[in-house]
Amino acid sequence: MMRTTMSLQQAPTVERQVDQMIERLTNFANEPAARALLIEARRVRSIIENWRSVAPSPQIREEMLARVMHLSSAVSDVLPPSTGRPTMAKSTMPFGVQGAPASMRSRTPGALPATNVEETVITEGAGALPQTPLDVQPVKIHEDLSSHLAMLKDPYSVRADAYRALRHKISSKGDPKVIGVTSPMRKEGKTTAAINLAASLREGARGRVLIMEANLRAPSVASTLGFMPPICFNEQLLRHKADPLEAWTAAEVLPQLHVMAVNPMNKYPPLIDPIAFSIAVDRLRLAGYDYIVVDSPPVLDSADVNMISDSVDGFVMTVLARKSDGRAVRRAMDQLGAATFLGAVLLE
Repeated sequence: MMRTTMSLQQAPTVERQVDQMIERLTNFANEPAARALLIEARRVRSIIENWRSVAPSPQIREEMLARVMHLSSAVSDVLPPSTGRPTMAKSTMPFGVQGAPASMRSRTPGALPATNVEETVITEGAGALPQTPLDVQPVKIHEDLSSHLAMLKDPYSVRADAYRALRHKISSKGDPKVIGVTSPMRKEGKTTAAINLAASLREGARGRVLIMEANLRAPSVASTLGFMPPICFNEQLLRHKADPLEAWTAAEVLPQLHVMAVNPMNKYPPLIDPIAFSIAVDRLRLAGYDYIVVDSPPVLDSADVNMISDSVDGFVMTVLARKSDGRAVRRAMDQLGAATFLGAVLLE
């Protein structure tokens, strides 16, 4: 298979291509399909713009070029070649329409239906959507958990109190509801920190707290807690992209603490679908959760975090004492770019 690479010299050309897509999509932003692609194009544009100050790895350049090519193809499917109302066959519509209601069947063939609360998935205000149904399935987690899971293993320890302090510090920064936990590189404690943070948030929450796994390259939430997800979260992402109003399935590991994890036995392409992830966050904000903690991919050596950054309210970055490299931490903060940085957590 031929591999296509993109050099730094090509970046301005790709920027112009994405700018052209953004300009075209902006003219059709009232249509749900075009609006979701516009959100995706703006994400891609912000990532490529960061390359002026932070040189990406060859792997990230290849991934982003593939995303731009895929996005360009999707835009061509949605928008007409010349000025006019965007048209798209029902079979290619990636989201936004539930079945084929009578109002849609009675329209001119090929025309998109008018936007309403039953059909729109990506919305300007999530309150326009109905409440999200949940299927909660209690599961039994491993009895011999790692001592690093202080909030579950030793909730009265000094280490557990440190996560409670972290909870209060995050709350003082605008009380974000969807919190991404990431790290500069792999194996720097982000999954452990995400679980501990979620457990600490559960103590101070009136409602439920959700741990959501977004790292398809190396999922570890289920194995860390020692249970098998009732339904793999990635499978739910893809299913709800086509039918976003159906129920989501969550594993309840403790009362009011839910988990949506990736099945570690399944093999998936490593790239998370950012549109499907946006739909998931929009819907799960309406599922009665006080907080959603996202176990995010590491920042460096992939663009995955940047592709989901618009869906979270801010990021916490874990740093391992005597292991994490200071230059890597600075590079990671630069790559996060305009994403809200809530702070760093030093782990031992």
